[in-house]
Amino acid sequence: MRVADAHIDLGIVHARRGDLDAAVEQGMAAFDIERKSLTDLVNRAGDLDRVLRQRYRRETLAKDFHERYALARRALTAHRPDLLD
Repeated sequence: MRVADAHIDLGIVHARRGDLDAAVEQGMAAFDIERKSLTDLVNRAGDLDRVLRQRYRRETLAKDFHERYALARRALTAHRPDLLD
């Protein structure tokens, strides 16, 4: 999970510096890492998603990341709907 967190952190840094491609690349990499806690990943990915949606709302890459994040969030709520209330 630490590696996934690092990817999310790097994604946020890239997004804030104006590098959308690198931000999304790092965010997507976080989803590809084998992990034990989907809850933690979804929460951290939400941080990156908020930055991307604030700065790059109309960009296709930001939308692609949002869709991946939303899919993970739906998977999480399908198993534990009480987690995201």
